[in-house]
Amino acid sequence: MRLAATLLLALPLWAGADTTLRFCAAGSPKTFDPAMTDSGIDHVAHMPIFGTLVEVRRGADELIPGLAASWRVSPDGLAYTFELRRGVAWHTTDEFKPTREFNADDVLFTFGRVLSRDSAFAKAFPNVSPYVVSMGWEKLIRQVEKTGEHQVRITLAERDASFLAALTFAFAGMQSAEFGAQLLKAGTPQRIAQWPVGTGPFQLKSFRKDAVIRYTKHPGWWRRDEKPRADQLVYAITPDATVRSQRLKRDECDIAAPVGPAELAELKKDPAIRIATAPGLNVGILAYNTRKPALAKLAVRQALDMAIDKAAILRTVYGDAGTAATTVIPAANWAHDASLKAAPYDPAKAKALLQKAGVLPLDLQLWAMPVVRAYNPNGQLMAQMIQSDWAKVGVKARIVTYEWGEYLRRIDAGEHDVALSGWNGDTEPASTAAQLACGSNSGTFWCDPAYDKLLAEARQALKQEDRKLLYGKTQKIALEQLPWTPMGYGKLAVPQRAAVKGFILDLDGSIYFDGVLPR
Repeated sequence: MRLAATLLLALPLWAGADTTLRFCAAGSPKTFDPAMTDSGIDHVAHMPIFGTLVEVRRGADELIPGLAASWRVSPDGLAYTFELRRGVAWHTTDEFKPTREFNADDVLFTFGRVLSRDSAFAKAFPNVSPYVVSMGWEKLIRQVEKTGEHQVRITLAERDASFLAALTFAFAGMQSAEFGAQLLKAGTPQRIAQWPVGTGPFQLKSFRKDAVIRYTKHPGWWRRDEKPRADQLVYAITPDATVRSQRLKRDECDIAAPVGPAELAELKKDPAIRIATAPGLNVGILAYNTRKPALAKLAVRQALDMAIDKAAILRTVYGDAGTAATTVIPAANWAHDASLKAAPYDPAKAKALLQKAGVLPLDLQLWAMPVVRAYNPNGQLMAQMIQSDWAKVGVKARIVTYEWGEYLRRIDAGEHDVALSGWNGDTEPASTAAQLACGSNSGTFWCDPAYDKLLAEARQALKQEDRKLLYGKTQKIALEQLPWTPMGYGKLAVPQRAAVKGFILDLDGSIYFDGVLPR
């Protein structure tokens, strides 16, 4: 089976092409519709295909023009007017032959199908965008209007300093109104999630689930004169981190991600491998389901938190690939409050708190992440160490795990007691902080009106120093109330063949392949 997989990757993928860039990816996308998922695996597959109005400069936290050549914000912070870039070509596929270039109608279509569940496309292909829900966009965005063939104005119900940064996310990738209309007419709107049409540097050529995704260079990409691109881009789906590492060493892929600390340590010894690094805007967490009677008690959450030897977990699970987490906002983020400190490891005090709360003996299901992530390099090992620590204070934890998609679905349904998870944030921390807002899908079902009020105020503050102060207060509440135990901040590291040119790892872990050549 391994030989067959090797041949699949090594032989036919670059036949007849001038250059082929090979990426060993962690999994298959469940959809090619970026608006309808918050999966990191899905977004990695979407990034080559779609363009966004606003982009982030690679390797920095600076917002730069994308499909919007420029924008201006009204003095009251409510209206954003975007001047759209001209001469942007859509992908041409077997299913779709565009008759025009990108314009304001496409922006209206992209926003309309996710903001209004009564829109024609949403009715024909009903889906809910997780990011639209978690960011409250259905209430936040009052109007999206076409003010010219290449001009759009978006009016908000209230100021939101995170709005521009959110437009850089994969879920806000622009989609073709003309393609949407074609699918509606044919009665096949679901095809938008199967054969995507974008404006990005690469377009989808073929997809075999759990095997390979093939992309080809988009000849009409608007930045084609700025950045070199491979002629072909191939994702070899390789779920096992060790196998990804081995394939990289055997020169069967040019870039592989993610890989765990043990694999990275070995790869660093290989002169043919180079490691791209970034501090990481992520946080690994242990989520307490506050719908469960025992975990609804603050004293119980405090006890479980201080019973965990986090320093030992950091040494054993993360090694030099992580740092101790103290708050829910990553240390690399400008809004992180370094003055806040987590409660020290104290099993004796933890046991006394549990006895006083009257919950001993306490049996819990401890859910272990089944995938490698920068914020949790080894979910099974971390769960085992927590299980051992809790046993010392009278808590029996049974470790449970599922396939990643099922794992997330069951957490959203509240089936867990406590679950290991995490979050990859961005330079504006509203999306990370919002994971603990009332009604979010953070796995805690915790709700604190004071926290939500501070988060709303932070979003409306236009000055960064004012937002930093408000985000600091939200971090303090989260640390006091402990709906999450922050476990670690993962350092980002993506190994690549030393011959690869032009690869830049983003601070939020995003992986882009335009501007990258295999040699």
